[in-house]
Amino acid sequence: MKFYQVKDSGFTFTEVLLVIGILGIIVGLAIPFYQSFQVSSQLDNTTQEIVQTLRRAQAKAMASESFSAFGVHLESQKFVLFKGDSYNPADPFNESVDLTGVLSISSGAGPDIVFSAVKGTTTDTGSITVGTSSGQSRIITINELGVINAI
Repeated sequence: MKFYQVKDSGFTFTEVLLVIGILGIIVGLAIPFYQSFQVSSQLDNTTQEIVQTLRRAQAKAMASESFSAFGVHLESQKFVLFKGDSYNPADPFNESVDLTGVLSISSGAGPDIVFSAVKGTTTDTGSITVGTSSGQSRIITINELGVINAI
């Protein structure tokens, strides 16, 4: 009688557990990097959105749309495009954008940045800081000629 030795092909339970453990460690290390990337991306997108809103307000003022000045009102958790020389929260024209919980705005230029009709200049000069709870920030500067830059 002949006996044949059967070769086991496959993985042992220990090998499977080892691979699962290694994958768990890799995923555990990758999650904080992904979250940091996500917050940084939100910061960049929000900064660009504020810059575009400021430029829109300036363009509307320069085009003398509604024969009025236009501006942007800044709060810690939102910004609002408004028509006129001052911000009126009840104005139906207002276009408000709320920020996500990890982002906040602080303005050295004041709460309202108003662009004059036709010229598009402003007396509300200074910097706007968009920051995260983790300490990352972007700075938007506005000068008296109405030049808007994001750093």
